[in-house]
Amino acid sequence: MALPVRAEEVRHVLVLHSYHSGMSWVTNIEKGIRDTLLVPPYKDLVLHIEYMDTKRHHSAEHYARIRNLLEAKFKNISLSLILSSDNNAFDFLLENRDELFPGVPIVFCGVNNFSDDQIKGVKGITGVAEVMSSRETVESILKQLPETKSIYVVNDYLKTGRAWETTIKRNLVPFKDRVSIEYNENLTIAGLREKIHSLKSGSVVLLGVYYSDRDGKYVTYEKLGSILTKDSPVPVYCLLRFNLRDGVIGGKVISGYHQGVMMSEVARKVLAGEKTADIPVIKIGANAFIFDWQSLDKYGISIESIPEESVILNEPFSFYDEYFYLVWSTVFVFTAMIVLVIVLVKNVMALHKARRDLGHSEIKYRSIFDNAQEGIFQTSVEGRVLAANSAFAAIFGYDSPEEVIEVLDNVGKKLYLNEVERNTLLTAMQEIGTLSGFEVKMKCKGGEIVWITMNARKTTDQNGKVIFEGSVVDITERKLNERRIIQSEKMMSVGGLAAGMAHEINNPLAAIVGAVQNLQKRLGSESKKNILVAEECGIPFSAITEYLERRDCLKFLDGIYESGLRAATIVRGMLSFSRKSGSDFEPHSLNSIVENALSLVMKDYDYNRNYDFKKIKITKEFDSPNSLINCDEVEIQQVVLNLLKNGAEAMGEKSYVDDGPCFVLRIRENMSMAVLEIEDNGPGMDEEVRKRILEPFYTTKSVGKGTGLGLSISYFIITRRHKGSMEVFSELGKGTRFVVRLPLYKE
Repeated sequence: MALPVRAEEVRHVLVLHSYHSGMSWVTNIEKGIRDTLLVPPYKDLVLHIEYMDTKRHHSAEHYARIRNLLEAKFKNISLSLILSSDNNAFDFLLENRDELFPGVPIVFCGVNNFSDDQIKGVKGITGVAEVMSSRETVESILKQLPETKSIYVVNDYLKTGRAWETTIKRNLVPFKDRVSIEYNENLTIAGLREKIHSLKSGSVVLLGVYYSDRDGKYVTYEKLGSILTKDSPVPVYCLLRFNLRDGVIGGKVISGYHQGVMMSEVARKVLAGEKTADIPVIKIGANAFIFDWQSLDKYGISIESIPEESVILNEPFSFYDEYFYLVWSTVFVFTAMIVLVIVLVKNVMALHKARRDLGHSEIKYRSIFDNAQEGIFQTSVEGRVLAANSAFAAIFGYDSPEEVIEVLDNVGKKLYLNEVERNTLLTAMQEIGTLSGFEVKMKCKGGEIVWITMNARKTTDQNGKVIFEGSVVDITERKLNERRIIQSEKMMSVGGLAAGMAHEINNPLAAIVGAVQNLQKRLGSESKKNILVAEECGIPFSAITEYLERRDCLKFLDGIYESGLRAATIVRGMLSFSRKSGSDFEPHSLNSIVENALSLVMKDYDYNRNYDFKKIKITKEFDSPNSLINCDEVEIQQVVLNLLKNGAEAMGEKSYVDDGPCFVLRIRENMSMAVLEIEDNGPGMDEEVRKRILEPFYTTKSVGKGTGLGLSISYFIITRRHKGSMEVFSELGKGTRFVVRLPLYKE
């Protein structure tokens, strides 16, 4: 058995007809095949159609030629299936299939006198048997023409005709006592026509299969009815659909088209992979009662006498019968329209009032929507903005709601700072359908980051599609204030702690530093007093000096002294946390303070930390020529120096390829504040470091290179001492920007 393959692959099917091309029976079978088989998923099947022409040629030599022809033509073609029509092709394939097309399944149709014994033991074959309905047709004849006394049955004397006559005789045995049945002799066509025209009243002709007469003269099936039965003095019935013409009444007929359709339906199952052994041969259901109305009328046969399921051809056109439902539908429609007009008059008046009220409501709620301070939105589940008001556009830096709708086709990617945070919204919508107080970072049109709080709910649009709608509020300033408050509280706590610690540490520290200074004087200086005391002890002072130098004691003292000074510096920084007085403030130019700081820092160089201010490019963008601030000049200068040194040290750790280290210093005035920005192109910092960089004692430098107080003291000086603000913005690998805001001087 050939294995099933996917329908999209090229598959070849052989159609083998017993008869010749152009024969209506064959043509109808082919039409059934094309209408039923060549449809998806098998519309691309390749059909190879072969005609055996055995009605006109049936010698052994002819069959041998057919065998050789098929063997040569299909030697290199892999067939998926063989379709066979009528007995001669069926018998030919039973004899030659295993040699010509081994393993290829066969589906047949049109086989007369079929019995299961014919394919017993044959693998890969099934199909549709041609079972004539002679018994049902004769029953219909006797019901329609109860005065019938004899039936004259016509078949030719070829192989098919003889098989038909045998089957008809067997089927009509039950009628032998009700009507006389005569079978035609092997006559010429002219003799057969003469016989039919000699029949008397009470006789009926039943056409079977007829193709060739006694002398070998053949006619097409289509012409047979015209030649034999035209102007027949008695009614003529038939068993084949193509004979139903030229005065033939009809019967339960075999249709080549239906044979082709049913064979193709079986073929589709086989192509889909179903085994032929699991598909029984179809023996019933392929025939139908079909009658010609004009012939029925000619012989006075009533429609009531034919089977209910019958198909009637050439029935006269009746507008009422043809359009029964249309006629009554029209009557119903006109009646309904009269009622509808009355109802519509009332509804139009009500609708006009409703539209007027709706217009007022639309204006009212559109005004609320457009003028709301909160950003209002609607989005699809996939993330496309469907509607937005002006406040929403303003929050995210867009020029209009129309621009928002056009640009934001995926809010997860284009609006959320972290796309995964939209999953919080999606989860809430899926589980409870609402979301309240959701705080999240989002991106503006220009790339700025804003904090928003969102309230949303799940609903549906006018088409029933699920959408999300809600509002957003910009809470960026609130978040910054919260951060400032937290930082300020930290500074206040550290300030109190620092003050207490500084006083406690300062006294013993002073004693240590003083003692070290005294030891350095007594051990490192050849004063008269030192020499005298050494001699009194019996030790030359030079020996003491040599010992101290050889044991590096003086270096130890120097280390203690330097550490003491370093500790003193830390103590002074801690004390600055507790200083609150601003009585020593005076108006100073922020521009001058920055210029002085630059003059000092240009002399700074640290080989170990790999920075040299002379090699750092400094760009000044001073929008304001002389921004006066009320401040402690030394403290503000210290803040600037601290920020510049920290930036320089950070840039010293970065390797530059196309550019070099640089600072951009900006001064501008914004309402009542002077704004100083110090921006570098150093390595930057991640978000975790940025959040903690202003905390006391927090440092990213290695041990011994930083106290962690520089930036926190600077922050304290700006925020607590000078009532300003200090923020840091940074991205890893993209540099850092400090923004300092100080109140402008008011006279």
